[in-house]
Amino acid sequence: MEQIQQPAISPRQLSAEAAARLKQFKEYAVLHPQLAEVDRQLTRAIEEPAGFAYVLLYGPSGVGKTTILRQIERRYKEMAVSSTPSLLTSLAHLGQSPSVPLLVMETRPPDGLAFNRTDYYRTALKQFGEYTYERRTIVDIDAETTWEQKKGQGGGARGKAALFNDAPELRRALEETLRRRGVQAVLLDEAQHLLKISSGVRLIDQLDWLKSMTNVTGVVHVLIGTYELLTLRHLNGQAARRGLEIHFPRYQWTNEPDQRTFQGVLLTLLQQVPLAVEREALLQHWPYFYERSIGCVGVLKDWLVRAVAATLADGQSVLTLARLQEYALPEAQCESMAMEAASGELELHYTASRREHLWNLLGMSAATARKLDAEVEASTHATGAAAETEETLPQKKTTRRGGERSPGRDPVGLREQAVEKPEKCAFSGAVVNLSPAQLAQAALAKLQCPECGAIWTARARGETVTFPPHPPRTNKRAQVVSCWIRQGATWTLPGKSV
Repeated sequence: MEQIQQPAISPRQLSAEAAARLKQFKEYAVLHPQLAEVDRQLTRAIEEPAGFAYVLLYGPSGVGKTTILRQIERRYKEMAVSSTPSLLTSLAHLGQSPSVPLLVMETRPPDGLAFNRTDYYRTALKQFGEYTYERRTIVDIDAETTWEQKKGQGGGARGKAALFNDAPELRRALEETLRRRGVQAVLLDEAQHLLKISSGVRLIDQLDWLKSMTNVTGVVHVLIGTYELLTLRHLNGQAARRGLEIHFPRYQWTNEPDQRTFQGVLLTLLQQVPLAVEREALLQHWPYFYERSIGCVGVLKDWLVRAVAATLADGQSVLTLARLQEYALPEAQCESMAMEAASGELELHYTASRREHLWNLLGMSAATARKLDAEVEASTHATGAAAETEETLPQKKTTRRGGERSPGRDPVGLREQAVEKPEKCAFSGAVVNLSPAQLAQAALAKLQCPECGAIWTARARGETVTFPPHPPRTNKRAQVVSCWIRQGATWTLPGKSV
């Protein structure tokens, strides 16, 4: 694929004032809803891991994962300094090291074929300022490298041997430092590089390594990266139980609230631009900004920074649409990013057929599960009213003696345990959060039933989209059909395979 080269920024030296204005804009981070929600979830996981050994924070490239990492790191540092300033001073006088609430590192890609754990230990220790550790004598951490021979899956003499770069003494030194310095969490940016393993080593070994360090130190590890981290989701049941997943999504074009939020983010960033800007005129082109950022705020911000830097370097005072178009990402690059994001989102989509498989594993009938869903939804909306009713309604008296059972029929045999098979699926009628205009714009009216997974053509009646009554789908084979799929409360077009 041919690479489209963007014009180079003028090498003219920026004045001190222009450089300061550019720096201020680069450091500005807009607090948008997706960022705030992920911040809340990640902070809660750091404060109380609740048995989780690791956290997976994943999302599309350029969504703002590194921004949230730096934001949380800065907040924890400020909290540590403001809470114990006198203690930090006294520790400095005594020559002792202060506590470090978070260890933030970028996971570097391996120079060879496999992730280098020894290099990871060294980088972490140097970040703490720990350049030596005790062995009986003082040993420089840049001393020898330890390569261990390990057998691949299956073990035994026939297992495929693999070079596994590890250093037990460096690991123990890092674990001791994590405990001594009071670290709460280790945040690993670009954590997908952990998946780079040599032949003969299982991927589960990487998670076992992190879980072991968490068990020894009590420090949770947060893996931040792209959708490649989804590979770690289903390695085995133990790995799934010890891991918490946080999704950092982009803003979706098919979701009207997301469209409004994206426009608000664009306006906020334009208001921070240190140049004259025709904001209203540029906002009219917000679909173009969405197209060339694929709905990722990080991509949008970097784009604006490039355009502002070029304008300042040329000595101009107005940020124009022509300048922004000059520094937009090429269409081919945007297409590649969008395909990668859509692929990850499709993998996250929990289809109705997969949920029914979970019900079968748990011994639940589809009718029972749907009834429970309806009860949970009803109780959520009626929590406040139910609480008030409990206070006002008198308690009904009973005339039965203590220990006497209420009248009722006990289930006998298997007759009442039979799985119910309704003639019609429970989902039909008006479709919420999907308009006829969206169907017309996409030129597609096929919808996947969120209950049974069946695909039917919806009809537009006035301003309402209706889904036809239909029998529950019984054939669970994959259907290669482009259709609308409900994700949470919204309808999207994630892909063609459902």
